[in-house]
Amino acid sequence: MTTLSPFTPPIVKRLLGWKKGDSSERDDKWSEKAVKSLVKKLKKTGGLDELEKAITRQDESTKCITIPRFKITCNGQDA
Repeated sequence: MTTLSPFTPPIVKRLLGWKKGDSSERDDKWSEKAVKSLVKKLKKTGGLDELEKAITRQDESTKCITIPRFKITCNGQDA
């Protein structure tokens, strides 16, 4: 994995540490952006701790994580 931004939150770094497979620098940047977005969404719903538990424990005893979908609007109209 390439060097992360010094402003990358610790939770994002931990979650990216579980990423599997080889990737290019472009893939790493996309992954970081995607995980940051996921963390932001899950902070609002309180699911972030459950996600980290599910990833680190990797067993059936963890709760399901629901990733909320947000409505996208552009110039006041639904996109």
